[in-house]
Amino acid sequence: MNERKTPKNVFFKPSIDTQFHIDFDWWQSSDLGWRNALIRCMCDEHRDFFLNESGTGSLVDIVDPESGEVSQRDTLQDILITHCAKQETFIQPNGPLTDSVFRVFLANGNKPLSCRELSELTGKAPETILKTLSGPRIYRGIKPF
Repeated sequence: MNERKTPKNVFFKPSIDTQFHIDFDWWQSSDLGWRNALIRCMCDEHRDFFLNESGTGSLVDIVDPESGEVSQRDTLQDILITHCAKQETFIQPNGPLTDSVFRVFLANGNKPLSCRELSELTGKAPETILKTLSGPRIYRGIKPF
């Protein structure tokens, strides 16, 4: 999805202006379930539906409005982005910081954002976001871009 990656084995200290994103490669290499993480973010109606659904789900065609390029996305992810993420309660101001940031990236199609931008969208202090996301632990695959 995103092409620029932070170099491995290079000392890199993120700043408040460093952009972050969800690294899907991290999810693929971890033992954590991507679908389960998405289901937990859904509205009640869709969460109940997908919790009772078996299998990986079907794919839907997505057309990029700028380029006209057609790609496919899992139905679960499509409903999360097109419906659940548009609900007023999707990003909870009093929710855990990592959950709020994760939901911002889901809602914006994983467009890289800096801690300053994330602060504006979550109401959390940019310094706190930076300290959390730049530590040794990776939360929900959120890494520097």
